[in-house]
Parts: sequence; structure tokens; C-alpha cells
Amino acid sequence: MTTIRDVARHASVAPMTVSRVINQPETVAPETRRRVELSIEALHYVPNLLGQGLRFKRTMVIALVVSDISNPFAIKQILGASNAARDQGFNVIFAHTSASPTEELAQLRSLVERRVDGVVLSPVLNTPDTTDFLQKQGLPVTIMDYPMPENDVDTVRCDSISAARGLTEHLLALGHSRIAMISGPESIVTARERADGYAKAMRASKLEPLVVFSDYSPEGGYRVAHELLSASTRPTGLVTANNFIALGAGRAAIDLGLTIPDDLSIATFDSLSPDSVLDPFFTGVVQPVEAIASRATTMLIERIRGEYTGAGRDVVLPSTLEIHSSTASAPPL
Repeated sequence: MTTIRDVARHASVAPMTVSRVINQPETVAPETRRRVELSIEALHYVPNLLGQGLRFKRTMVIALVVSDISNPFAIKQILGASNAARDQGFNVIFAHTSASPTEELAQLRSLVERRVDGVVLSPVLNTPDTTDFLQKQGLPVTIMDYPMPENDVDTVRCDSISAARGLTEHLLALGHSRIAMISGPESIVTARERADGYAKAMRASKLEPLVVFSDYSPEGGYRVAHELLSASTRPTGLVTANNFIALGAGRAAIDLGLTIPDDLSIATFDSLSPDSVLDPFFTGVVQPVEAIASRATTMLIERIRGEYTGAGRDVVLPSTLEIHSSTASAPPL
């Protein structure tokens, strides 16, 4: 294995000069730096990151912990975090928690033991426990997707209440008055916020809201939608809290002989944008997932490097409403 001394001999410089080229290149004369870089390339030298980590008390590794790796949301989170980390000279390891608070804590304990430099976390719940655990270990953490009112911590998210209100107002503008909301588990703050935004829009139009909390899954969406759509006064519009619920609801509608959007309009959160699929179907809120993960990673690295040491920052990025073929004018009642 090539060593730093081999590179120094090849470039005719001292080993300390090679070290400076790797760690502080701006302190080395351009001609010398170029000679050392050519030697590193010729000898295929790989710096000892573990040794550097011990010297600087960093591993140069951060963790991204997501709730559900099966959701396309998670792929975009991984892309955003890994690209931002690479730009800053950090590596990323990934963990997912299967939407289980118990598994989440187990994964975080393992990451602390592995001495990662910090964690970007998309938590199962927005309760303070997991954030408290990491901060008590002296580990920087940034939270994605949730407000964290009980923690002094950096967060990056979208405004779920305003977005849900916008989804509902879109259906109202199409003439729908019988609109129901299928949200996620009531224990999850974004599920409550999305239900709240929907309810605000309904009440502003003098209509009674109907919210049912379910799982963030196709099965949960199917079960609840089948019940709602089997009623004698079924809704003509559905607002769903994520794309998995929307998929289940759409399947229930088809099984009941209903046509989307002629008989039922569906508007959802986490709709896939045209850069993800050839023919987007669901009208819905598109969140800038990669940008959220990238911003969260950059903020975490600022904490790790001591470039920011102030109070927790709450960054709210804008979402967009994209209109596709799952919504249309309300059918005659």
C-alpha cells in the first residue's frame, strides 16, 4: 500500500508538504502542489482518513436516517444529502427505521457508537426524545420535514398547513363541496397539520370537514377510501396526506366502479413531479425533497465545523401545487 512517504519521495518533497497539499492546499505553492498532486495520481495514493479523523477529532462521516426507504421520497433525500456532503468533503451512511420509534432509537445508538460526526434525521415523530438523545451525546443533528417546538435544533421543512389548504381550495374551485381528507397517523405532527390545513379551507367555505386518520400506506388508503366511497352520500373529492394513501384510495375507487376524475377527484401530498415519471397522474403538492435534504446537510456540517453555534434555525422551503389528471370539475350531485 502506497504511503505518504512514498508520495513525498516521488515528488521530491517532505512528507509534511504532502500532508499540507491534502489538508491545507492553499498553504502550498501552486507549482509544488501540482507536483505532489501528480505524484498522488501516479501512485494511486489514498489518504488515511481514519488518521486524519483522529487528528482533527472527526470521522468525516455523517448519517442520514429516514423513516421509510420504500417511499420515492427517501431516494430524493439520499440524493440531496449525499451530494451536499460530498461537496463538503464528507461521506454519508444511511439508515432507515421502518417508521418505528423503537427502531429509530436503536439505529441512532448504533450511529453514536460508530462515531459519526452528526445526523440528518427524518424522524418518525416530532417528539423531543430522539433529538434529546443525540444532543446529550454531544452529536449535532438537523431535522427534516418536521417542526420541533420542544427542541433547540435546526429544522428544514415545508409548510404542511398552507399546502393542505391549497390542495383543498383547488378542489373547492372545481366545484366540489363533498370533500373528505384521509390523513396519516394522528400521532405524527405533519398528519395533524395537513388535516388542519384541509379543515381551515373547508370551514372558510362554510363546509363541514371530514377527516379520517390512517396509515401512510396504500393499504390504509384503500381501507378508509373504500368505506368513505361506499356511503350513500359519498365524497366527490379526496385530499390525501401522501402518495401511498392516494394510490390505495384510487384502487378502492376503481374496485367500486368509480372513474377518476369523472366520479372522484383525488389531490395528494408528495405527488411525483414530471422529472420523476413520464406521465404524472396525481394532482398534488410537490415538496423540494432534494433541496430540503441538501440544506439540512449543509446546516449540519456548519454545526460540525463550528461555523454556526447559535440557536436552532427553522428553515421553511416553498412547495408547489402541480395540476394533473386526477382532478376535474365536480360531477352533478
